[in-house]
Amino acid sequence: AHREEVIKYLTKLNERQITIFHRVEKIEKHLDTLNGKTNNNNVEIAKIKTWGGIAMFAVPIIVNMLMRMM
Repeated sequence: AHREEVIKYLTKLNERQITIFHRVEKIEKHLDTLNGKTNNNNVEIAKIKTWGGIAMFAVPIIVNMLMRMM
């Protein structure tokens, strides 16, 4: 009787471990997806900063050149 209870308990424990494993696997897949999106966003932000920096120098020079032409 005691042995059967232990076997039942171990079976339930094993099922819980399997469930936890599957949930962790889903979470890891989701995190991989989010990390990919974050990486893409970081690249886009770097591009925006780069073009913004170029514009900060280029626009005043262009405006100055246009003003001299008039």
